[in-house]
Amino acid sequence: LTFDKDFRNLVTGNILHNRLNVKWKSTEHITAVTELRTRLFWGEEVRLNPAFVSLLRNENEKINLQKTWIEDESLVLHTNAERLYLDFQDEALNVRLGRQRINWGITTSWNPNDIFNAFNFLDFDYEERPGVDGGKVHYMLSNSSNAEFAYAFSGRKGSVGAFKYSFNKWNYDVQLIAGWYKDHPTSGVGWAGYIKDAGFKGEAQYYFPSNDSAGHINLALEGDYMFESGWYLNAGFLFNDKGLFKPVSDWSAIDLNLSPENMMPTRWNMILTTAKEINPLLSANLSVLYAPGTELLIVLPSVQYNMAPNLDLNLIGQSYIAQMNDSFEAVYHRFFIRMKWSF
Repeated sequence: LTFDKDFRNLVTGNILHNRLNVKWKSTEHITAVTELRTRLFWGEEVRLNPAFVSLLRNENEKINLQKTWIEDESLVLHTNAERLYLDFQDEALNVRLGRQRINWGITTSWNPNDIFNAFNFLDFDYEERPGVDGGKVHYMLSNSSNAEFAYAFSGRKGSVGAFKYSFNKWNYDVQLIAGWYKDHPTSGVGWAGYIKDAGFKGEAQYYFPSNDSAGHINLALEGDYMFESGWYLNAGFLFNDKGLFKPVSDWSAIDLNLSPENMMPTRWNMILTTAKEINPLLSANLSVLYAPGTELLIVLPSVQYNMAPNLDLNLIGQSYIAQMNDSFEAVYHRFFIRMKWSF
């Protein structure tokens, strides 16, 4: 359910989401994986957006493996093969070819090192996260170090290829990245460790200048701590030097199609998340994101209830508040009800 700033003009959207995961281990070392994601959309969100079907395509996928079974004015039935790969696993060597998730991110909310397929953390209904068409080779050098090379054909926007070296030093897991993203070189660093009892993680990715763009950087820092009372606290920070740093009068004109180069439309971003397991069946979560300069505030409360061993109920809210005309006003609100059944 989507409301305007005055909680009027209600727009409804509905989705029935099915995912089939199939795995075939043909030999001791070779595994084939197929994962199909089928979604049935209906309601005003479909009817009010003539380009709805085109927005379902993952632009990082080179080969079009999607199928639209039904496309009516207010109803869309859509299937996509989101994983389709062969995996070879030996004692130290892992090779994977096909549509897959190449996950190089370390932090929680924003992952500058995830140059192959960045995800939008505001999309709560995509737990598996997007994939790419490509391949990777992973080799264990020792118990604490490994090397990986990955290459992806990223749809119409070019290719991405990079080398990653991971090791442990000073009780920190560290990774170094070098490669290219679309049309320019890129390099990055990531780490994960502890400062006393608190977790400390970070990622930085620099994109060197190209013919049509200047050099720019994304930097993410994160700390988290689990209290003895059961409360969990996470604080994150993102700097995107390509982002906006002034109030925006029309947020509908802002491009929220995030990418590894542009992880948020705003330059400075801070997020604070707290979570608590109230009892074994009920848990609650609250995230607050603030972008100074643009004066954007996003409030994200959620509650999860385990109705049965394989059935979960989620209530999720999203409120977008921004500075407009020298005062803070709600841009819009969204409220989701989700039931998830696994079998």
